Amino acid sequence: MKKKIKTTKEINQLDVIVSVILVVQNDEKIIADKIDKINKELIKLHTNYEILVVDNSSEDKTIEKIRDLQKNTPFIRALILSKEYSTDIAFTAGLDNCIGDYAILFNIHTDPPNLLSKVVENLLKNYDVVLGKTDKRIINYGLFSNLFLRMLEKISTHNFTYTTQYLIGLNRKAINSIIRTRRKSRSFSYINNLIGHKKYTFFYIPLTTNFAKLKRESFFSLFFNATDIIISNSYKPMRVLSFLGVFVSIVFLLYVLVISIIYFFFNHAIAPQGWISLAFVMGMMFLLLFSLLMLISEYVIRTLHETRNEPLYFIADEIDKSVILTEQEKLNIV
Repeated sequence: MKKKIKTTKEINQLDVIVSVILVVQNDEKIIADKIDKINKELIKLHTNYEILVVDNSSEDKTIEKIRDLQKNTPFIRALILSKEYSTDIAFTAGLDNCIGDYAILFNIHTDPPNLLSKVVENLLKNYDVVLGKTDKRIINYGLFSNLFLRMLEKISTHNFTYTTQYLIGLNRKAINSIIRTRRKSRSFSYINNLIGHKKYTFFYIPLTTNFAKLKRESFFSLFFNATDIIISNSYKPMRVLSFLGVFVSIVFLLYVLVISIIYFFFNHAIAPQGWISLAFVMGMMFLLLFSLLMLISEYVIRTLHETRNEPLYFIADEIDKSVILTEQEKLNIV
């Protein structure tokens, strides 16, 4: 007999909790409106839920706004990080501390709140990971940045896509897998492919009203951030450069062989003329050698960094007021 898949209309029959994780930073102007809209969408699910806000070192009145909102919206929890971390680290803090059977990583600047029910509905269809994607990059980079990102994506190990966009739904199995992955240089694009699990992907149109909040990185900032992720998570850069060194070495040996044949059998005067090209080839060899040594040193530095027994983040304060609904209240949440 085929098992019936429950929809969001039937979720009230399940004893589950949905955690929606938001990362905020200096969002005092939009935080109240966004949480209100998210809360209204979660009410429609008729289930237990929490809105877990991770404050990534805001310098405005975002935290005060959250405290005020909690007085009228008891389903809000907040983690206040001690300093600014990457968005991936901030979301990791949310996953470490969420209580939900399902968790949704939500970007308040670009994600429409009405997609929450779609994410939950697909998680209930026995998908472990539900990914919301856009047809193109939300942040438009320049020509050199785009070419650089395409090159990195080609040499990545786990179908890496450099993005600051998150709309990800996870069940508890996927949450636990990600929590056990304690790489300090984190990218959910890498981690989601690393853990495997059953995935569902859908495309959506992002909100454009708060695009100004999205930071467009300079080429140099993008270069260092993206290469840090690649070096920390992929072995391919070392392998590509190693094979390139071997290939150039073989070409160099063939070059020397051809010059030797010509010198011994055809023209003795060719050897002195080859000193310039030989010096050029030797220079290229040393360039590749030192490039490889530089890359190896980066891996050694990353290994030392990863083996340090340090927490990924520190929490300065916590606003905790979780409310679990009784069965009678599930159908009438106010």
